Amino acid sequence: MSTPTQDWDPLDPDNHGDPTEIHAHLREKCPVAWSDRFGGFYALTRYEDVTKAALDHKTFTSAQKTTIPDTTGPDRPPRAPVEIDPPMHDHFRDMLNRFFTPDRIRLLEPVIRRAARELLGRCISLGETDAVESFTFYMPIQVQCIFLGISVEDGPKIKTIVNRIIDAGAIGDSVAHKAANDELYSYIDGVLDARRKTPYDPNDIISALLNEEIGGRRQTHEDVAGTIRLFLQAGHGTTTNALGSIIRHLASMPADQQRLRQNPKLIPQAIEELLRVWTPVRVVGRKTTCDVEVAGRVIPKGSKVGLMVAAANRDSAVFPDADTVDFDRKPNRHIAMGHGVHRCVGAALARAQLRIAVEELLSMTDDFVLAGEVAFSTWTHLGPSKLPVSFTARSHDDAGSSTIRAGHRETVMDVAAIRPLAERIIELELRAPAGTQLPEWTPGAHVDLVLPGEITRSYSLASDPADRSAWRIAVLHEVNGRGGSATIHRIQAGESVRVRWPRNNFPLKPAAAYHFFASGIGITPILPMIEAVRAQGLPWRLDYVGRTPETLAYLERVGQHREAHAHFTANGKRPDLSALLSETSPEAAVYACGSQGFLLDLEAAAEAAGRAFHTEWFAPRPGARQGAEGSFEAFTVRLERSNVEVTVLPGQSIIDACAEAGVTIPSSCFEGTCGACLSTVLEGVPDHRDSFLLANERKSNRLIAPCVSKSMTNRLVLDW
Repeated sequence: MSTPTQDWDPLDPDNHGDPTEIHAHLREKCPVAWSDRFGGFYALTRYEDVTKAALDHKTFTSAQKTTIPDTTGPDRPPRAPVEIDPPMHDHFRDMLNRFFTPDRIRLLEPVIRRAARELLGRCISLGETDAVESFTFYMPIQVQCIFLGISVEDGPKIKTIVNRIIDAGAIGDSVAHKAANDELYSYIDGVLDARRKTPYDPNDIISALLNEEIGGRRQTHEDVAGTIRLFLQAGHGTTTNALGSIIRHLASMPADQQRLRQNPKLIPQAIEELLRVWTPVRVVGRKTTCDVEVAGRVIPKGSKVGLMVAAANRDSAVFPDADTVDFDRKPNRHIAMGHGVHRCVGAALARAQLRIAVEELLSMTDDFVLAGEVAFSTWTHLGPSKLPVSFTARSHDDAGSSTIRAGHRETVMDVAAIRPLAERIIELELRAPAGTQLPEWTPGAHVDLVLPGEITRSYSLASDPADRSAWRIAVLHEVNGRGGSATIHRIQAGESVRVRWPRNNFPLKPAAAYHFFASGIGITPILPMIEAVRAQGLPWRLDYVGRTPETLAYLERVGQHREAHAHFTANGKRPDLSALLSETSPEAAVYACGSQGFLLDLEAAAEAAGRAFHTEWFAPRPGARQGAEGSFEAFTVRLERSNVEVTVLPGQSIIDACAEAGVTIPSSCFEGTCGACLSTVLEGVPDHRDSFLLANERKSNRLIAPCVSKSMTNRLVLDW
């Protein structure tokens, strides 16, 4: 059989970025178009033809590795349920559907919302950034990890591998494609091996795939790996592109953006229209099982066929003024989430995260606009691969008074003064409301500042505990941080800020002597400790490390003491921490605060020297949130005092599960660093994923940080 003459090239630069013109041309002039790309395939571009083919799985099968190009690899089995047909497909869907119900997705909304806020906070703090690189690249894969019960710390790694697979497939580089594909499967093998070590749990989708019969048989390891592989690619690539297209439209159409700000109930309807106009998937692959005629052209048996859903969603025969975004369009029978038996099983999850992302973006900003030229994704996705956006942070909200919110005592404090301390470091003097006295606190305590968008950031108190009228904190502007420090650096003296009352996860405990270490901004909790030790007349030493004198806050203040020693690393030499430790006696307790790398190195040196080591983490320590071998991602929690029992789902925090049952556990960071949620365990064994409990506290299994930790047993009983 002779090869048809090529009608179009999907990778032609004129067609590949924004395919609106070529799609319109094909719908009108060549509705069944042949392309030589990817081994050759026929493209159906009209809505009627695409939807008919999607409904006819007997003629247009999905069961013969039909992706265009082949993203599975020749040595891998088909990935269910997308690459299988009924009746087996129906059995898979019946099992999977229970994990994608609206009620189930609703239970994950709090953690999805927190993920959106954290990522958007960084975008807003930067002011102008590539929204793909800073936001849409990360959020969907984080949601996938949450949904599957995989550590979110693995998200960037997974996303990078998947992008390599997509890019290699688009250009036909089989060697690079296989290498990346094998790397992803190797990662999935590790996930499955770990999950097998926990008992079967019907609330855990991976556990269910490993243990339940589907269509009368248990799935092989390769079968389950293929399904997880599908979720990790299809489950976030489409959402990344959809989210980018939504932001691009709203950033370039101020009237539509303003309309959603004024009427947020319109957001779900607007998302549906933007999914239609900017469908994130260009093509869905099929293969013909017999000769079939479509729009007057015979497609031979065994041919690959591309159902061009993005083109079909712009068909003016179905959608009047199809190229125009109309938030009031009704009906809107778009097929962006698929059509027929192979419609997207994760549609409810995708829609939820798109809605939440838009809600948070609008609530955290006053405006956002395009700030440069947009670039588009490679085949088969359609959406921005580069999206420069300028964000205007939400106007500062001074509203509020002393109150209790979500279990926290907080108040609105005046920013009485702002003083520069060092490069990119300022000190804020926070004054109590008139006629009130601030609560007591002890050295090592920190407070949470609640910033616009309900973003909370923790800062150590650096002032005198005896002063009940004001608190002082020092804030380093982290240029590549998560957005909190940048927001604080924009605050002006005279403004107000919400502040939660002090907590202390880093208390100064009795010892014969003390050896303090600080790097950079880590000096702040150490200052009150030094004053407390000096007042007791106890021996102490401080080693303060930084790049240059200009980068160290309070250097002049600590430099007055002969016990303080500064070390500068601009010359490329870091101090020998083991040697510094040897400068004090073994009974001297070691207290340290600073950068992650500094603390890890010092902790190792202290452990090698047999020294008692105390620190506080303001970001999760590396690997802390990885589940222990045999840990449960889904389990039951009983709240003893409340007489309530709840089920915790994979990706859901214990705190969120309890909130669904009406029990509020105070919380703040949801990273396992601040200690606000610390709870007592009455029965069961926690899987500790926090960064603040001491080794003996972990070993006792009597305490847990329910914002991040899970369980090593199928049931925990907490004292709530």
